[in-house]
Amino acid sequence: MSSFVETQASNLLKESPMEFVNYNKRQLSRVYPKGTRVDSSNFLPHQFWNAGCQLVALNYQTLDLAMQLNLGIFEYNNRAGYLPKPDFMRRPDRKFDPFAESTVDGIIAGTVSVRVISGQFLSDKRAGCYVEVEMYGLPADTVRKRFKTRTVPNNCLNPVWDEESFVFKKVVLPELATIRIVAYEDGGRVMLGNRVLPIVGLRPGYKHIALRNEAGQPLGLASLFVHVKVGDYVPHGLSDFAEALANPIKYQSEQEKREQQLAIFQDDEETEEGNAGEAPHTPIRKLESGAGHGIGGGGLPTVGEDGQSKAIRTKSNGEVPDTTTTASESTPVGA
Repeated sequence: MSSFVETQASNLLKESPMEFVNYNKRQLSRVYPKGTRVDSSNFLPHQFWNAGCQLVALNYQTLDLAMQLNLGIFEYNNRAGYLPKPDFMRRPDRKFDPFAESTVDGIIAGTVSVRVISGQFLSDKRAGCYVEVEMYGLPADTVRKRFKTRTVPNNCLNPVWDEESFVFKKVVLPELATIRIVAYEDGGRVMLGNRVLPIVGLRPGYKHIALRNEAGQPLGLASLFVHVKVGDYVPHGLSDFAEALANPIKYQSEQEKREQQLAIFQDDEETEEGNAGEAPHTPIRKLESGAGHGIGGGGLPTVGEDGQSKAIRTKSNGEVPDTTTTASESTPVGA
């Protein structure tokens, strides 16, 4: 086993990240805090977990953010032994860059959304409270101090937020990512409770998340009611296509609904045309070879050589008779 002070491990991670990952495939590595941390503070352990370091030592006497993340991730298996590294960080034939920003080969990126609805028994004080949602993992996946609810004044017993969901659009490596939900008292940023949950352990749906204190111990009735969505990442340009594949019946219904909504922009004649399914009616037909073809055996008025109006009648078989009559003596059209 090799022991590295955090500064030395950080330099290896910055200068040769992929080599450091490969080293940890065949060797045990321990990383411990530097001696200048006289206040017994801690570094965030994810940066070295991402490189495959097996033992990340922390100052247990300090219950800060780093310790909460450490306790939370090992709660995934009820703190019963070791947690295995992902497969691609153990196999010698796989390469992994802990600074990857695009999808890792063979790993499907994820999407996570969290909607904080309400809280229960957060505190008995008449003070305002709010909730922050963070994510820790690869540098590309880490999101801090971005998602925050509004402050509910003078109510920590049963505050209600029910705001828009906090969406982590693309989680490059869900197996190394954890989500942290923390409730704060307004004014002094006093933590009322927190919970750290690995992404791979999240289940979609409505749920009450029981909160923990700084030492990872349950807080009794304190909880947050949230709605969680977990899915595969789909690029923006392919979202409609993926939705159609996932739910073709719903997609077809949406298509029909759009067609009905667009029908309002069509002219009346076009609408009748589409309903009848046939070509539009032409009121006057072209006369061929000087012969008019009437409607229902009737005649069409024409002008003769003498300038008098005449009508040409056709037989039922379409032939033109030899005799012609003037318009005044002819039978009315359609008789």
